[in-house]
Amino acid sequence: MILRKRFLQLAAFSVFFAFTACGGSNQQKANKQSEKSAEQGTMANQNPEGNTTDMHQQHNSLANNFEHRDIVILNQVYQPANETKAEMEQVIDAYLQLKDAFVKDDEQATEKATLLMAEKVAAVIPTKLEGEGLKAWQNHKAIYESKLKEMQHIKGLDNKRSYFSHISELMYCTIKSFGLKQGNLFAIFCPMAFDGKGAYWISDSKTVQNPYLGSKMPTCGEVKEEL
Repeated sequence: MILRKRFLQLAAFSVFFAFTACGGSNQQKANKQSEKSAEQGTMANQNPEGNTTDMHQQHNSLANNFEHRDIVILNQVYQPANETKAEMEQVIDAYLQLKDAFVKDDEQATEKATLLMAEKVAAVIPTKLEGEGLKAWQNHKAIYESKLKEMQHIKGLDNKRSYFSHISELMYCTIKSFGLKQGNLFAIFCPMAFDGKGAYWISDSKTVQNPYLGSKMPTCGEVKEEL
């Protein structure tokens, strides 16, 4: 009985420490993903460059709150070639158009922006991405393509908004992983979205214009991070 009791205590102890959260690959289970994230957080803390460490702690902390756990987020910013970076930033511009269409409750504009964003994702040619940068973009691209394709086929703004929340979390990870449009974007959170579950989005303005609640509650949201 004593041995059995000790075994159960050790098992419970192990489960407790395995339950941490951060971004991970789409092929990992949530608990494996959390273990990897905890290790990455430790590596970031060991970085001798204090400002970089603080930045990564901040974005990992925010990513811990994301609903979706299938997104890679790099601890060290990967700097792509200028041409590739420009192509990625066009994806951001298309995303912002999509966000604005949701703010206006405009389904037709949403459909056009969805197609545009899909085109911009496909136009990114990662010929000079290597190693972790290449793996991260491959992960992001696959999710963008999947969610944007689903958005094209589903009808109704509320249905499309559920996919937009996944794309928004992914967009945050793309921006942070590749150092895109630094100092010009904001991560905003609305706790009332999706019946109180809450959701994030990316904006190019601190002024809150909610893409999830539209005209129902346009100012619901708080800036959580300046990107």
